[in-house]
Amino acid sequence: MSVQIVRFSTGAEEIGEVEDGIKRLFAAVEEAAPTGIDYTALRVGDGAEFLLILELADADTNPLLEIQEALAFRAKVAGWAEAPVPPQSVTVLGRYSR
Repeated sequence: MSVQIVRFSTGAEEIGEVEDGIKRLFAAVEEAAPTGIDYTALRVGDGAEFLLILELADADTNPLLEIQEALAFRAKVAGWAEAPVPPQSVTVLGRYSR
C-alpha cells in the first residue's frame, strides 16, 4: 500500500473555486470508478487549507493519472497555492477501520 498527501493553502477568495474543483474531481473519479484506491479531500477548519489523501493498493499504479479531470485539478493546485505542490509519500503508523 502507498499513501500520498497533497496539502495546500489558498487565498480566502479562492475557497469556493477550490471546493467546486474538488466536486468536479470526485464526480469524475466516481464516473471512472477505479479500483484499488481510497481518496479523500478535506478542508481544514474554516480556513483556506486543503488536504487530499490518496491510498493506493498498488504503489506502482495510480489510476488518477488516467482521469482527465484529476490531471486538470492537479494543474490548478499550483495556481491556487502559488507554487507547485507535489504529492508527498507518508507512512501510516496507525489506523483503525471496521
